[in-house]
Order: sequence, then C-alpha cells, then structure tokens
Amino acid sequence: MSTHALLQALRAALPADRVSTDPATLSLLAHDALHPGRLPDWAVATPLVVVCPQQTTDVATAVRLANTHQVPLMPMGGGSGLMGGAASVVAGLVLDMRGLQDIQIRPADRMVDVGAGVTMATLNHAAAPHGLMCAHDPWTVAVATVGGTIGTNSLGYLGGKYGSMGDQVLGVEAVLPTGEIITTRGVEKASTGPGLHRLFIGAEGCFGIVTRATLRLFPLPQTRVLRSWEFANFTTGFTAIQALLDSGMRPGLLEYSDDHPTCTADVPATLILSFEGRQRVAEAEAAEAASLCATWHGRELPARHAETFWAQRHESGDAYAEARAAGQSWLRYVRRQPLDYLHVSLPPSAVLDYRHESLALLAEHGLQALQTGLWCHAGLFNIAFTGADAATFTAMQMRLLQRCQDKQGAMEYCHGVGVRLASLMAREHGAGLGVLRRLKQCLDPQGLLNPGKLSLAPDLAPPAL
Repeated sequence: MSTHALLQALRAALPADRVSTDPATLSLLAHDALHPGRLPDWAVATPLVVVCPQQTTDVATAVRLANTHQVPLMPMGGGSGLMGGAASVVAGLVLDMRGLQDIQIRPADRMVDVGAGVTMATLNHAAAPHGLMCAHDPWTVAVATVGGTIGTNSLGYLGGKYGSMGDQVLGVEAVLPTGEIITTRGVEKASTGPGLHRLFIGAEGCFGIVTRATLRLFPLPQTRVLRSWEFANFTTGFTAIQALLDSGMRPGLLEYSDDHPTCTADVPATLILSFEGRQRVAEAEAAEAASLCATWHGRELPARHAETFWAQRHESGDAYAEARAAGQSWLRYVRRQPLDYLHVSLPPSAVLDYRHESLALLAEHGLQALQTGLWCHAGLFNIAFTGADAATFTAMQMRLLQRCQDKQGAMEYCHGVGVRLASLMAREHGAGLGVLRRLKQCLDPQGLLNPGKLSLAPDLAPPAL
C-alpha cells in the first residue's frame, strides 16, 4: 500500500477541497463518541486521509480507488455513535458523509428521498412546512445523520409508536465494497425476493455505504399529550405498562425509570408517556392510560414533570453536537470511576427476573446501580451502574450481557455493536455469525469496508470486555 499513490489518485479524481490530510481533521474523525472507559485497552488509529463526498459518484470513486490501493475505508456520519462503529480500527480512508445533503420531500407519498449526511433535525425542519415529520427522534437529533442511524438501526424517543430508524426505511441507494452503485425500490411493500435495503440496516457500513434513502414520513400530530406517574416500585409500574400495552395502546414516548435501586429495597419509579395524533384520539388514549395507571396505584405527577423531560430530551446531544462542531470531543472528560449503561432487549416476561438478578450481582461485587428502566417497549431494558474497581467492573459488563443472552435476549437494542460488543457476536448469533461472515466475504473479498466491526473479521476484533 502506497499512501502517496492513493493521495495522488484521489486528488486527480476529486476536487481538491474534498480530500484532506489536515491533522486536526484526521484526529477528530478517527473516533466517534465511544468513551475509552467503556472499552479499556483499545485505541483508534489515525486515518491516512479524509474524503468529503458531495454525491454518490464521489463515494463510488473513493471506494474504487481504495480497492485499487488496498486501503481500508471507514464511513463517518455525525460521529455520535457510542459503540465505536465509525471509529478507525486501522489507518485508512475516512469518508465524511456529511456532504450528502439532498432532500426531496414527496408530500403526496408521505416519503422523502434524502442524502445520508442529512441530520435528523435538518430533515424534520424540511418536512415540517409540508405538515410531515420523520418519526425517528434520537437524543442526538442535531448531529445524528440519516446514514448513521440506518447503519445502527437506532431507536429514538418516539419509538414506542413508530419503531426504530430501520422501520422508516423503504429503499436505499448504496455503494458496494467494489464501488458498484445499487438502488432498491422505495415502495411500501414488495414481494420480489428478499428486501435488499434491509441488508444495510444495522450493518454499520460493513456490507455497503448508504448514500441516499427513501424514508417514510408521518403527519405532524395535531396534538401531543404528555403525562407522567409515580409508582411505589418498579414491579408495580411494570405491571401497569404491560396492562397498557395489552389494551392495544402504543404511546409515542414510553420512558420508565427508577434511581439508585437495590435488590433488597423498593424505590419509586416514574413513567412518562406521550399520546399523539388527532386531538380527540390522543386525549382519549391519555384518559385511558390514566385510568389504567390509577388501577395500579400510580400517582399522577404535575404536567410540568413530563413537559420538562420532553423539552430537555436533546440537551446532552446538543452539547455533543456543539463540541463536535468545534473540533472537540467528549473524550476529554475523565471519569473518576468506571460507569456504564447497558441497553438490552428481552422478552417482557423475563424483564423482572433479569432486573433482580442484575441488581443482586452488582451488590454482590460491590458495584452500584444508578438506574434501571424501560424505553419505548416493555422488553427494552436499561441499567446504568458504577464502581471503583476497573477489573471487577469490566467483568460485570460481560456477565450482565451474557445473562441477557441466556434469557433469549439481545445484548443491544439502540446503539449497534461496533467494536464495543464485537467480542460477544459469536455468542449472540451462533452459526448465524458464520452466515454474516460469508456474506461479508462475498461482498467485500478484500475486507476493506469498515474493518473490525461486528466481528465480521475475527483478526481485527477488539479486546473482549
């Protein structure tokens, strides 16, 4: 591999301002928002060059040249991923996808054709004058891009009603690892073989680079009713949530959590819900939810509690967006002790047992649970914990994730795998990982596209948790 030859070829094929070797740019785009405290003994590699494509053909050109010179490629969106999915495992070419900014709203279809570099905030700003919205509302709405959220199949605050980002995708335009461009048909339903667009959802750019997507749009709700309740303990509130879902209601927002729980003492838990759409429907659903929560002795909280949460839901993401735009990173914040947060997906019937076992394990090893909760659905469980002993802490991360897998759960539902969870992919998928690896080998025989992610190339896998 000759870096000089690659740079010459890129500068000959693309405008000069789209190829950068500026040290500050290379350093910033080498990593995403994965904090080193969450994956000890792993560090990013400095990229050789950053390419800033403005259109799909630019991406295809860069991919073909990388193949010719056998240089790895890492696609990068807003850089807000928490798993290292966009980080440089090896030195190579980073594709800064934020220049792909086309937006074509199609009001009659309730669809949009949108470039992979468009942020969710920008997309919603463009859709709003048409009375429409994209239903994916991540915490990093100001920085998360269409391509990045598709690559991780991320979940947002409205996921209870509308699902994940992958549920919004109808079709994609993508550049394969060979430089070939494919376009899938962006329609609501097709029975013409497996849906090729799904190959790229959650694949973190390992099978191809999404450059454009056709997404569903939804009518802006006539109203959004926000309500919150406090329950005596997690179990009681969980039972109320199950009753609410059993009734057929699907709140837009479902946020449920307690603070500093233990396995031996009950602490109050708070539920926040939103009901949205036509005013009469939303108000009727909110009234039914209030009745169900009262049945389980939920105490309704003042309206400002839910409204404040909703108004502040993007604040930490906005802070990250500002830091990233200024060329800074959250990595500058040094934690005094380890802290982690797990987002696991379980059958709802397993949630209470898993929570109790997790709290007992943490207490047994001298670690402290900061919060447990649910997001969007009764089976999407979260736990945050901290502790001073790094070795014990790291071992506990692994044990909790494996315990989830043993209960037929998935080890992550929101942020993807990246390098952070790659060491558990074989346990997660069993023989299925072999299928994914064969697919990777078929599409990307040189293994150049986003190497080291999803454990698709075992020799580049990061250290285990």
